[in-house]
Amino acid sequence: MKKRGVAYKVWISQLFNYKYVKQEEESSYVDFEGKKISRINVIANVVGKFVSDDGNYNAITVDDGSYEIRLKTWGEDCRLFKDVNAGSLVLVIGRVREYNNEIYIIPEIVKVLNDMNWELARKLELLKEHGFVTRINGMFENVIIDDKKEYFEERIEKDIPNDVRNLILGIINKLGGNDVNINEIVKQSGINEEEVNIAIHDLVKDGEIYWSRAGIVNII
Repeated sequence: MKKRGVAYKVWISQLFNYKYVKQEEESSYVDFEGKKISRINVIANVVGKFVSDDGNYNAITVDDGSYEIRLKTWGEDCRLFKDVNAGSLVLVIGRVREYNNEIYIIPEIVKVLNDMNWELARKLELLKEHGFVTRINGMFENVIIDDKKEYFEERIEKDIPNDVRNLILGIINKLGGNDVNINEIVKQSGINEEEVNIAIHDLVKDGEIYWSRAGIVNII
């Protein structure tokens, strides 16, 4: 029986920053710094779900904070998404594939995680291994700093007053509660972008809101 390859833990964005190599007889892979990544282990938030009319094709879009990617299933494998909805935090192990210039994942395991600390733990793990990856005008930047772990914990665990959280939640409601752009929240709140992002992370963690897609949030 053919042995499965290692399911690597990387930022989703890193799959798009390196060359995808197609092979006929062996598994195709992303050529990532000397590693042939054909399988991936991801913890990410679900920001969208699609089910075909006949139910034989399902797709979900997940975002780990660095970028988003689609997971696709067909036939009996659609059962993997049975308990998955927008706003769910999921652990995904699957094969990296490319079609029509789109990198996507064919999942082997999809598990809903009810403890949001899994997300923080994975981000700390990726931070230590690969540095901090942020979106900048649609491009990606690896922010390498001397003390990655403490820096990231300070950003994520920084105490945000309840009045700031309530202000941001109020702005999201004022803007309709659906598909609210974070840039508009920053603009209307008068609070710096870093504090807004931390507060939004807390609100997502507490189940008040969820990411509908990158940079866009919805009230639950």
